[in-house]
Amino acid sequence: MNIKRVIFWGCFVVVLGLIVWGLIASMGKGQNTGTAGTPAPVSSADHSRGPVDAPVTMIEYSDLQCPACGAYHPLVEKVLASSTIPIRMIYRHYPLPQHKNAFVAAQASEAAAMQGKFWEMSGLLFTYQDQWSELADPREVFAGYALRIGLNVEKFKSDMDSDIAKNAVTAQRDEAQKIGINKTPTFFLNGKEIESPQGYEQFKAAIEAAAK
Repeated sequence: MNIKRVIFWGCFVVVLGLIVWGLIASMGKGQNTGTAGTPAPVSSADHSRGPVDAPVTMIEYSDLQCPACGAYHPLVEKVLASSTIPIRMIYRHYPLPQHKNAFVAAQASEAAAMQGKFWEMSGLLFTYQDQWSELADPREVFAGYALRIGLNVEKFKSDMDSDIAKNAVTAQRDEAQKIGINKTPTFFLNGKEIESPQGYEQFKAAIEAAAK
């Protein structure tokens, strides 16, 4: 009897784990299917960090409310900080419709970008997803982040809901849809889509392969 109970509960735990993993994976899926095409060339409109002439250009299409994107954020930061190969990092918005605050979060990052602090704001938005993801209106929380990183808060609030911010997010979202991206995050290295790395070493290996 005890052996049967052990087998039963063991199977239950495995099945439960698979269900949870499936739910997390589905939260990062968009509306499109199929293999993504070639991303648009990097331009002055992009959010960019790292050397312009780096041998590897990484483009990430991401959703600031996506749990999977939030989980990848520290991994991406670790790769950028520790890589011996120079990397140019490009971030592009792909707010998914099932994430109710993703679009306004992207607007907040664009407002911060107008004061030169896109990366600081996007980093806070990823790190503290649980503080704002389910709010009816997260704007005041975002204003608190703006204050924390030294922005002019009144200008930030005005810019967040400006046509400039909305149009920037819309353009990047539309481009992601146009090339058929079906999940967030989606990474490209030197214009080629890669499978989502399952850890630091796999990410590092993909970058080394791209550099060659």
